[in-house]
Amino acid sequence: MIKEIVKDSAIYGIAPYVPRFISFLLLPLLTEHLTDLDYGISGTITAYTGAIQALTTLGLSAYLQVVFFKAPCQYKILWRQLYGFLTLWMIAFAIIQSVLLYFVIPEEASDNKWLIIILTNFNGVIFGPAGFIGPMYYQLSRRPIPVARRTIVAGFATVIINYMTIVIFEWGYMGWYVGTFLGLFISNSIYWYDLNFRLGLKPILRPKVRTVSHALRVSLPMIPHYYSVYLINTSNKVVMDMSNISIKSIGEYNFAQTFSSMAESVVFAIETAIKPINFSSIRNNKEEESKRAIYIYMILTYTMTFLFALWCKEIFGFMVHNELLANTYPLAAFLVLACNYRPMYIAATNVMFYFEKTLHVLKITMVAGIIALIGNIIFIPRFGVTAAAIITYLAFFYQGYAGFMTKIYKEKTTVSYPVVIIMIFQLLITAISMALLNIYWPVKLLITLLWGIFVIFFIKRIFRKVSY
Repeated sequence: MIKEIVKDSAIYGIAPYVPRFISFLLLPLLTEHLTDLDYGISGTITAYTGAIQALTTLGLSAYLQVVFFKAPCQYKILWRQLYGFLTLWMIAFAIIQSVLLYFVIPEEASDNKWLIIILTNFNGVIFGPAGFIGPMYYQLSRRPIPVARRTIVAGFATVIINYMTIVIFEWGYMGWYVGTFLGLFISNSIYWYDLNFRLGLKPILRPKVRTVSHALRVSLPMIPHYYSVYLINTSNKVVMDMSNISIKSIGEYNFAQTFSSMAESVVFAIETAIKPINFSSIRNNKEEESKRAIYIYMILTYTMTFLFALWCKEIFGFMVHNELLANTYPLAAFLVLACNYRPMYIAATNVMFYFEKTLHVLKITMVAGIIALIGNIIFIPRFGVTAAAIITYLAFFYQGYAGFMTKIYKEKTTVSYPVVIIMIFQLLITAISMALLNIYWPVKLLITLLWGIFVIFFIKRIFRKVSY
């Protein structure tokens, strides 16, 4: 199993994110041509548009995944109807987003206001939901290679264009918008062609009302669920803006957060490989297999976050050629460590998703989002970006473990986890990582070696026995 998970994770995560890693390697060049103001403008716009991103798919992505496994003989007709519905919906969404952008784009970017609006909305209007339905089909079919190929092509295009627009043309923050637009255009056009002409999933633009209504009854509770991610990850920048914290300080926080975003990409890639195993195990009453997969997910996630945090100072010293941005490494390390909540969150909520108990997922994620929002409003005006990072960590920590306390989880599954021990272990890793940020590098090499030995021991134990 571990071979399969690592292989799929590598294809979903490492292969498609090769362009992102190359972009990471270009940081020494990019940070010479970007300022904290550029990061601040981008982060502020993203913070406001993030407020409505949960409406993009109306929560239907989780429903489409469940239908794929629960109705293997009928899922295509159901997918086509929902594809058609979402194609029409995304035109309306683009109008909503355009109006929002018109009012929230910072004054420092007012000269490019209309171009930003066009670049942000064009792909959604032209290609509809092809950009997420296409890769979802290949992922659920356990065919990661097509996803990897298409993402690599689009990713390299984005990296090349970002380099040209930021380093050669010196367009600053606009370089990101142009590069992202062209990368998404390439990716979405390829998936649009696949869905419409290769996979037999052409959208039905007059879907049955009954089909759409049933799907929305299940999916709409997921909108607040997805919105909670915004409340935790992004609302802090809105609170900073409203608290008159300088756009440069917001930019420094946004720069540190780009590293946690990259870490999340790797974590979500592993999750993509894990999900089909989870759903299949639940369907076939083989939940011990699902438990093994979750433990592998956990150790891979902890390894990535721990090693990044351990070497974060050295990475920033080598890669970031901007003194103000380079000094944000403790913030980046802490935000990356916050990703460790994810494996246990998936262990609990995949059960709820499979049995279509989405309201229970909503309760967990919305409470986490409310914790983040209230914490941001109270503490950011007094303590600034440090408060934002701590609140983000605590909200995700709650979200990761709250599902195990619910009645529905206990009723629908036969496996159990040592939740308290795992919680303590996550906190210990965070504390140890932050304490080791500034130690001498030969000691870090020794710690890295010891961690590798621990990982090998842990994985061997998983396959010997998982009943603990």
